[in-house]
Amino acid sequence: MRAIILSDSHGNFNAMAQAIEREKNIDMIIHAGDINRDIADLEIAYPRLVVAGVRGNNDFWDTSYPDERIFTLDNVKIFLTHGHLYGVKYSLAKLIAKGSEVGADICIFGHTHAHLNESGSGIALFNPGSASRHYGILETNGKEFSLFIKEL
Repeated sequence: MRAIILSDSHGNFNAMAQAIEREKNIDMIIHAGDINRDIADLEIAYPRLVVAGVRGNNDFWDTSYPDERIFTLDNVKIFLTHGHLYGVKYSLAKLIAKGSEVGADICIFGHTHAHLNESGSGIALFNPGSASRHYGILETNGKEFSLFIKEL
C-alpha cells in the first residue's frame, strides 16, 4: 500500500495535484487538516483513490470530517489528527500519549506547517508540512512501513 500524506493545504489544490501527479502507484490520500474543502475536490479529481482526512483548526465550521481518525493500512495502525487539539506547536507529549493510548504505530498530524519524520518515542511521528511546499509518502508492507518527506 502506498499513500500520499498532505496537510495544511488551505485551498491550494494545485500544489496537492502537483504532488499527486508526481507520485506513481498511489492507493490513498491522507490529509491531516486545514482542508478548506480540499478533500471534496480531491475525491472528485481522483475518484479511484481512497481519501481519509480530518479537519483542522481552520475547518471548525465544517462538520463533514472528524477531528481525528484511527485506521489500519495493511497491519499498520494510524492515528490521524490535525494536532491543534494536542498542542503540537508547543510539545508532542500529548500526541505521543494519545498515540500510545490507541496503540498506534504512526501518528500523522499537521498544524505547524513544518515537516517532521521522527520515530524515537516508539511511535512514528509524521508531519508532512504545508502542502504548498512539502508532502509525505507512506509505504506499507504487512506490519513494516516507511515514511518519507518530499519537497514540491
